[in-house]
Amino acid sequence: RHMEILPILVPVLLARFSMLLVRWCSFAAALTCNDVRLATRRRHRIHAMTVKMSSSASSSSADQQQSSSSPSPSPTSYAQHIVLRGDLVETWGAGPMMTQAAHCSVAAIEIYRHLPQTQAYLEELDSMRKVTWKAKNEGWLEKIAARLDDADIEYKMWIEQPENIKVGLATRPVLREETETIWKGNGIKMWR
Repeated sequence: RHMEILPILVPVLLARFSMLLVRWCSFAAALTCNDVRLATRRRHRIHAMTVKMSSSASSSSADQQQSSSSPSPSPTSYAQHIVLRGDLVETWGAGPMMTQAAHCSVAAIEIYRHLPQTQAYLEELDSMRKVTWKAKNEGWLEKIAARLDDADIEYKMWIEQPENIKVGLATRPVLREETETIWKGNGIKMWR
C-alpha cells in the first residue's frame, strides 16, 4: 500500500523542497550581496514598530506621572557642521569641493560614532541636518578649529593627500547651543 502512495508523494515533496531551496538560495544571495535596501527596510519597520510601542507606553506613563526634568534632545536636534575653504573653489571647482565636504563629514561620523550624540544623529537617517560654512582661507579655517578646541567640541580636520592641503573640517553632531558662539564674527558665512 505504501508503494502506491510513493509515486504521488515524491513529486509533491520534491516540489516543496525545491521551493524551500529557492527561498534559501535567494536569502543566502541577499546576505552575501549585502542587500542594503532589504536590511534598511527591515530596520525601519522594526524601528517604526518600536517607536509606536514606546510612544504608546510613554504616553500612558506620562499621564500617570509628571516630570519636571527637561526633555532629552531628539535626534533631529543635532546638526553636523562642515567648514570648507572658499578660496579653493576658484581653483578646484564646485564638484571636487562637494567631494571634500563628503570626506569631512564621513570621517567625522566614523571617528565619533561611539559618542551618544552621533548615535542619536544616525538614528534618523532621513532627518539628518548639516550646515555648511565657507571660511575665507586656511587661516580662517584654523581659527574655527581653535574655537572648536576651546569649546571642547570634537571635529575632524580633512587634509587632502598627497598635497597636504587643509581643505575643511566637520564636527561631530552637535546641538545648536553648543556651537552658537563659534560661528558668530568669525569671518565665515553659510555656504549658499
